[in-house]
Amino acid sequence: MNLPPAHFYIVDDDKSFGRSLKRMLNARGFPADYFGSARSFLDSIHPSQHGWVIVDIHMPECNGFALMDKMHELHYGMSMIVITGEAQADARDLAMQKGAVGFLQKPFSEESLLELIQKEKEERSVGMELVK
Repeated sequence: MNLPPAHFYIVDDDKSFGRSLKRMLNARGFPADYFGSARSFLDSIHPSQHGWVIVDIHMPECNGFALMDKMHELHYGMSMIVITGEAQADARDLAMQKGAVGFLQKPFSEESLLELIQKEKEERSVGMELVK
């Protein structure tokens, strides 16, 4: 799969998982940063920056949905992929309503994440062509 580089911001309180995901993305040629909390992400990344946010739903202090709300409020223009280790019937629907481009349940395969990224990039590319 040939994917152009994009910057990824991983927000997950599970350090082992977050760092592992960062290493996987780096190995595929994607720059990535890991943040152990929503607060550390918001304190470090300005809304004008571009990229993708991979955010876990269940985190202490500020969960993934609250982070998505805050990002909308502050006008972050990043694509968001929601991940979770806990199955919840309505979580996928809520994530999509809040603007996520994808939803993955842990553990997920590297290929499923890369396919989701590729699909979103292709949809954006078609949208950009329609605007021209």
